[in-house]
Formats: sequence, C-alpha cells, structure tokens
Amino acid sequence: MIGASKGGLDYYTRNYGPYQFAQYRILEFPRYRGFAQSFPNTVPFSEGIGFIGRLERPEDIDFTWFVTAHELAHQWWGHQLIGGYEKGSNMMSESLAEYSALRVMQKKYGDSQMRRFLKHELDGYLRGRAGEVRHEPPLVLVQNEPYVWYQKGSMAFYALSDAIGEDKMNLALSEFLQKWKMNGPPYPDTRGLVEALRKQTPPELQYMVTDLFETITLYDNRAVSAKVEPTPDHKYKVTLLVDSKKLRANGDGAETEIPIHDLIEVGVFKGKKDSEEPLHTEKVWITQPHTTFSFVVNEKPTRAAIDPYSKLIDRNPEDNWADID
Repeated sequence: MIGASKGGLDYYTRNYGPYQFAQYRILEFPRYRGFAQSFPNTVPFSEGIGFIGRLERPEDIDFTWFVTAHELAHQWWGHQLIGGYEKGSNMMSESLAEYSALRVMQKKYGDSQMRRFLKHELDGYLRGRAGEVRHEPPLVLVQNEPYVWYQKGSMAFYALSDAIGEDKMNLALSEFLQKWKMNGPPYPDTRGLVEALRKQTPPELQYMVTDLFETITLYDNRAVSAKVEPTPDHKYKVTLLVDSKKLRANGDGAETEIPIHDLIEVGVFKGKKDSEEPLHTEKVWITQPHTTFSFVVNEKPTRAAIDPYSKLIDRNPEDNWADID
C-alpha cells in the first residue's frame, strides 16, 4: 500500500497536476464489507481485500497495489474533477481512476505483465455484458453498468494511450482537468472529455475514439497459423497468417460486421504459453479479413500472436495465439 501510494502520487502529480492535501492516509476496517473508497485525503480499505492479501504465485495479480492506486487516483478523478449528474459521469471518475491505476501497475511490473492485467479487465467486461438484462450503453453514456465504467473504461483509455502515446493521453487528461478542476456548476460531461481526447489523436486514429468511447465495438482476431524457417544468416523467418473481423453492436447485443482498417499489434515470442517473452512486436494496419505477415528474429521463436496483450475487446483472446510449426 505504501509503495502504490508513493508510485501513484509520483505519477499522478507529474502527469495530472498537484495533489491538493498535505496528507494521504489509508484506514483499515474489518472484512464484514469488502471494498475501498476514496474520501478527501482518506481511503477506508477493507482488510479482506488488502490487509490480508497474499501474492503466492508469480502469475498472481497484485490487487492490493491496484486498488490502492485506483483509490488514490480518485483524489484527481472524482475530487478535483467532478462530472455532472448525467449519463457518462462515471467515465470521468471510475474509468479514469481505473486507467490511472493500470499505468501505475505498468510502471511497477513492466510491459511484460500488462497482458495479465488487461486480460483480467477484458474478462470482467465480457462477463458483465454477458449478464446484462437491460441495455448496454457505450462508454460515454454509461449509467449503472460497472462492467462498462470499470473494465471497459480502463481498456479503452489504455488502448488509446498505447496507440497515440502515453504522453499525448496524459496531456489530454491534464488539460481537461485544468479546465474543470475544483469548479462549481456547470459541471463537465463526457462530450468535453472526448473533445480533449480527439485533440491529441492524429487523424488516422480518430476511429479509435469512436470505437472505444462512442460505440460498442468488438473484434474477432485469430492467429490461423505460424511457421518458421531458418535463414542463411542463422536467423529465423516467421510467417504468420491472421484472420480479423470487426463488429459493431447495439445495446441489445445485435451485431453487424463493419469494414476493418485498424492499427493492430502483432508479435513473435519465445518461451512457453503464458510466460512468453517478446522477440519482435509491431503495430500494423489491417485492412482485410485475411493477412499474412513475415518477420525475421534473432532467436528461435515458439509462438506468434495478433493483439498479444489483449488491448482490444476480443471475445476469444485465446485464439489470438498460435504455436509456431
């Protein structure tokens, strides 16, 4: 908790602006309730989700670190910035706190571990929308759908940040915060936040703002096959065949396939499943349902993938990977 607090205070102050209090404290309460919540300079934190937490295996997610960073982020998103009482307001508090916590996690655990964290967020979003009994809104119009404002929200901001650059994302967020922080009415809504994001997003990536925030967009990416052959200079040429499909859904779940013209990451890895190490990754434009890529790497590869770190909302991320023949 102390480490996450220090890491969060450093990251948020550098990128979003000053912390507004002279102290920050975490208060333990018994595990008859299992939550943490952010009040001005104080976070009540259940012993059941933090104080008795254990990291017993290398693949365990450090939820104590994540929850601490999330609640600390609310000192900016929810306390300095307060959205209007209308659709989308939780995107400006919970989604931004969740994204901010992901960034603090990334600084602590590195890019190689982000696949596990993002996969956890993806699973939570997919489970949530599968159990929706009313109507799923796009992120900018979220009301009482926690799986949208938490899990989808964190993925949306992280994916756009990864595409345009973390510095551009932080510039958009800090400018929006400086415009509205500590203000009384009228309070901001998500139209202003989307405008700030679009301002920092280059023309060729504007589609991502539409896909991630203003619509319900899904992907069906699949690594069909991956083959390797040695080269004369003792390297390895990998040929990866992928299928890609892009879908637009309405709030009732009806889907329509739409043309794909998207910047998507592909990569070649070494090591066993779930503990792969990257040999080569790059973002490529995919414009058709079937695409073949070739890469040359210095070490013998074992697996290849499309969207290997689960940055996109793909309902079956397991088939994004293929063992290399």
